[in-house]
Amino acid sequence: MFRKLSRRDFLRLAGIATSSAALAACAPQPAPVATQPPAAGAPAPTAAPAAAKKVKIEFMNWWGAQRRPLMDQVITDFMAANPNIEVTNQETPWDNRDQVAATAMASSTPPAVMMSTRVETYKYAKEGLIIPIDDYVKAAGVDVNKLFYPGEINNQRWNGKLWTMPMPTGGGNSSLYIYSKALFKAAGLDPEKPPKTWQELDDVAAKVLKKKGNAIEVMGVDPVGGTAAGATTLIYWLVCNNGNLATEDARTLTINTPEAVETLEWLVEFTNKHHGGWSNCIDFWTGNNDTAPDGRFYKDRLGIWWVNVSAFSHLKTQAPDKHKDPQNGWGVALRPYNGKNAKATHHGETGLAFAWGQVIPKAIAKEKQDAAYKFVEFLSTNNKGVCAFLFAQDRPAPLISCNANPDYKKNNPYWDIVLKALETDMSLPITPVQTEISSFMKEAVEKALLATAKPKAALDEAASKGQAVLDKYWKGA
Repeated sequence: MFRKLSRRDFLRLAGIATSSAALAACAPQPAPVATQPPAAGAPAPTAAPAAAKKVKIEFMNWWGAQRRPLMDQVITDFMAANPNIEVTNQETPWDNRDQVAATAMASSTPPAVMMSTRVETYKYAKEGLIIPIDDYVKAAGVDVNKLFYPGEINNQRWNGKLWTMPMPTGGGNSSLYIYSKALFKAAGLDPEKPPKTWQELDDVAAKVLKKKGNAIEVMGVDPVGGTAAGATTLIYWLVCNNGNLATEDARTLTINTPEAVETLEWLVEFTNKHHGGWSNCIDFWTGNNDTAPDGRFYKDRLGIWWVNVSAFSHLKTQAPDKHKDPQNGWGVALRPYNGKNAKATHHGETGLAFAWGQVIPKAIAKEKQDAAYKFVEFLSTNNKGVCAFLFAQDRPAPLISCNANPDYKKNNPYWDIVLKALETDMSLPITPVQTEISSFMKEAVEKALLATAKPKAALDEAASKGQAVLDKYWKGA
């Protein structure tokens, strides 16, 4: 599955007017200055207001050199609308990114705006390194609940406060898949009726599969998603079985509920039934000199490809023939759900991995914080910010109005499905210790797939270890 944004791709939209109220300067206004003693009973005359001093701010980000021209244009448009603010595009290499970001944020002179993952934002908030933006949003009259998809804006909330606004999307990460119409046709499947349930996936796996001995030559679908089984392998399917990662307050893990156990049991059973075990799947993904998993899809060796929204731009450049052929090329559908669970439906998760926002450090001067908020608001809610930036990369925006751009449909005939995915994505409850919890979940999934532990026993162990970490976190919060 593709990742994006400097390693993954994130972006899109341009051309839609979206209302984004500008924040009035929060710094106190200068008091009137008398130029001469006033006449008795007359108001004191005041001098003309002095030209506002230009505030210089830095935007530390990891958009990558290939997207620098797009971000430079966003900054140019922002400065044209805000001539008293000068923004420096501090595009930063990905090497040792986590440490570089943490060091910069903790310094006495952090950049005024920093690109931050959801987990990082929560850590910075807990450590008192960034400021919430609730007062700014209120003063600007920005109704974030109407502007953004619920799964997007909720990623930026922690401990009852809003710390930034989303840009780009955290959603569209697990809720979609792309399928090969050519392979569906060859297998006698209807290319206009992609599978909606786990049970229908069985049919695709059985009919598309081609093996030579134990070696898989053509695979219909791999629900594990490749060689790196991990927490997401379980979570992506769990939310499609009416399950969740934790309770809404993020204090109690729910990774060993009946829904979770049933989900992992299904993954194991499916893998063994159709592929003869996980090891055969790993051989498929690592063999034949394909340089990337998507290569198998382009070469008609993979029926269903689990993707995020960055895949659409890749299709245009890597497989132009498939992209231009609506009959034999590719189709898009929502991640299947457990058809045996009456409460289950299509869902994707949003915010488990990246869910980027742009945060404002507490250590900088108030005038810089004010300017930084204006830039964050422009970048997240303005058509010359988020809309233009993301549309240029064939990616949806967390800002709902951007995605109404009719040109999206010209580029992607399945745009309505993409929007449905964003609408149904869930912002899962997580904390800054999610990485540790995910490591226990990864162990559980691997043990179950390798048959060294039963799914329930593996998840019970993971839940016990993870809950201990979570309890320790909240005790110190």
